Amino acid sequence: MSRKNQDKTSIGDKIIYNVKTPNGWSIIIMPDNILIDNYHIGKAHIHPNPEKHSEKIELSKQDQNEIFEIIKDYLQITGKLDISELVEMLK
Repeated sequence: MSRKNQDKTSIGDKIIYNVKTPNGWSIIIMPDNILIDNYHIGKAHIHPNPEKHSEKIELSKQDQNEIFEIIKDYLQITGKLDISELVEMLK
């Protein structure tokens, strides 16, 4: 892959950005600014607090598409984002 590839999905009042780059991938949930990525440590992790980017929780799920589908299904079912619930689903 020679450049960034980004998809955008809207669910209710949330927008999910699904991004692939030559160096890794990320999923961003807006407007909450929740970031899930595999940059820097090579393993998928979530930054649950946008105010403290250094906080991260390593995830057992490692596949970007699987994580994206879990997030998408979760938002479609609940219509809201409870970061604690989401972290438990991905851990």
